[in-house]
Amino acid sequence: MTIAYILLGVLVLLGLGYGLRPFWATPMPFPESPRPYELQAEIEVLKAQAKEAEGQERKRLLAQAVRLERELAELGSQTPSLRRLSPGVISVVVLGLVVLGVGLWRSTVPRLPGETLITSRNEARELADLEATAKRTGKAADWLAYANRAYDLRDFERAVPAYIKAAELDPKNPVVLRRLGILLFMGGRTAQAIPILEIATKAQPNEPEGWLFLGNAYFQSAKPQEAIRAWEGYLKAGGQAKERVQGLIDTARAQLNAAASPGQQVYLQNCAACHGAQAQGGIGPALKGNPVLKVPEAVREIVTKGRGQMPAVPLGPQELQALLEYLKGL
Repeated sequence: MTIAYILLGVLVLLGLGYGLRPFWATPMPFPESPRPYELQAEIEVLKAQAKEAEGQERKRLLAQAVRLERELAELGSQTPSLRRLSPGVISVVVLGLVVLGVGLWRSTVPRLPGETLITSRNEARELADLEATAKRTGKAADWLAYANRAYDLRDFERAVPAYIKAAELDPKNPVVLRRLGILLFMGGRTAQAIPILEIATKAQPNEPEGWLFLGNAYFQSAKPQEAIRAWEGYLKAGGQAKERVQGLIDTARAQLNAAASPGQQVYLQNCAACHGAQAQGGIGPALKGNPVLKVPEAVREIVTKGRGQMPAVPLGPQELQALLEYLKGL
């Protein structure tokens, strides 16, 4: 891909050079003006008439001939000359175009999150190599290596089919099941994610990642008691986000006490797992004080259609309205 861009850049420069070629060539003179010939002919006519005239008429004709001779002389001293474009100016223009082209290229070439242009190209090449290896060998381990690398790079569009392929080849692999369940949950397919995550956490109870997302899935499915048990499993497995998960547990317990308003109930059930019980942020951004809440239509669209990694939240009209009212008051 890099070679292709280099070749494209060379072609652009060659085309630019060809287009500017006339500025380097010897300038062509302007077409000769017919005015001097016209003046000369008029002068000869006036002199011929003056020879035949007498007195004041002769003086008038000679004076007019002299005036035209002066005009003819002035035309000879004003012959226009072309100015060639300075090579320095051309060089500056070419350099500016090259810099502009490179800048546009660097800003429009897709990059992987948080990476430089060179690094992202290397990672994309690495993913392509891992995919080619998995297709060539057909081994579950190679598909898993490809899927894990895509997952780490947050290239979920590649990770999902790769995990599915690995699951077909090794259906009991807990890593495959856990990651596949997480991706299903993040894609809004909570009901499908729960049984897969349940199997994964039973197979690897000391892996906190599975417990965390299983708790999130339970909570979004209006099962706060099951969510509490899953999050406690996360703490028992030694998960690092202890404070945040403890806050989720407190949120679920508060929901069990039914002390929240209808809008807060909807929020706690569907949003708190990612945005925090107090809307302070977590996996998702903080909502408290977020300027987007001042635009209800934008919030409505985000909730109903999803955005980025956030899936669409299936809510009824009354639930959605209650949620919007609650978010407005944050």
